[in-house]
Amino acid sequence: MNNDRPIVQLLEENELNISQLYALYAQKIPAKQAFWEQISQEEIAHAAAFKNDTADIDLTQSIEETKFSRGIVQYVMDFVLQEVERAQKDPISHFDALQTALRIERSMLEKKCFDIFTPTNTTIKELFQRMNTDTEKHIDILMKELKKQ
Repeated sequence: MNNDRPIVQLLEENELNISQLYALYAQKIPAKQAFWEQISQEEIAHAAAFKNDTADIDLTQSIEETKFSRGIVQYVMDFVLQEVERAQKDPISHFDALQTALRIERSMLEKKCFDIFTPTNTTIKELFQRMNTDTEKHIDILMKELKKQ
């Protein structure tokens, strides 16, 4: 497990992994390429926010860790990476991609940052609030698209 890196860096990496998954969906589902590319770009922006907004912060002290926090991050990261691998190998329908994306966006990591992690820094708290707002937006977009199917 990534015990040597601050949680914030792991969250940034996870956003990039999610972006990669959505970019694969854009390649694999040409009829919905613009849809998936847009969401992928937003995940890249999330990763950039983690990197840029925390540049001047001691990341080792930015979040109080619990005995579960790293395990939860790793669990979600593993799931996303499994889905990336699956999307690389297998055909995928837009419907299945939407369901997987909803599962990720609704995951404990994305929606319950404040329940899992306790930020000790105002910048991190504000960043988590923005991520939660953006995640809610993604869930709404994904649900509307799913209802069209």
